[in-house]
Amino acid sequence: MEACMRSRLIIVCASVFLVSACGGARTVPATHGKPVSEAPAKGNAAMQQLRAQAEKGNVEAQFALAQAYDRGREVPIDKVEAVRWYMRAAEQGDAFSQYLLGNNAWNGTGMPKSEQAAVQWWQRAASQGFAPAQSSLGRTLVTGGQGVSPDKMQAYLWLALSAGQGDQEADQQRATLVEQLQPDQLAQAKRLVKEWKPARSRAVLSRSAP
Repeated sequence: MEACMRSRLIIVCASVFLVSACGGARTVPATHGKPVSEAPAKGNAAMQQLRAQAEKGNVEAQFALAQAYDRGREVPIDKVEAVRWYMRAAEQGDAFSQYLLGNNAWNGTGMPKSEQAAVQWWQRAASQGFAPAQSSLGRTLVTGGQGVSPDKMQAYLWLALSAGQGDQEADQQRATLVEQLQPDQLAQAKRLVKEWKPARSRAVLSRSAP
């Protein structure tokens, strides 16, 4: 996951010229009485450019702006604002943003705590083949949660798909789950894995267009 995050951030920084935001820690500029969500862009050309691109609907810029607020890069940490921009990117089909929104919903960070909403966001990211979301979704479906019914065959599906992308922890959990399934259930779960195909998001389509 961390490797994926680093790779994504390198691409984002290159695409929006946000070199300064990806460097070392810097002093956060004073807000001068302005709301935290408005203060960062002032006096910072890179952040102004990033916000402008995000407002126009650029998915990479939206994700980068969300990360800036989430991690305090060149701006004060603002989890609510981070969620707002993750949401903008997620609604365009960005799997990474969908996954992080799921984490935020699960933990109640920057948005109301809701295990049901977390599962819904993970589902959207997992359906695109995003391994961390597949793992989170699979682990949750083993036992279920508040507003989430357990579904061990679906849990097997998502854990197996994540394991197929190199997630060793998901593979261990899949192996443990095998012992909890009846032979016919296991056969059906394996068939689901074999027949599964990733969905293509609007964001992926727009980035892959010539």
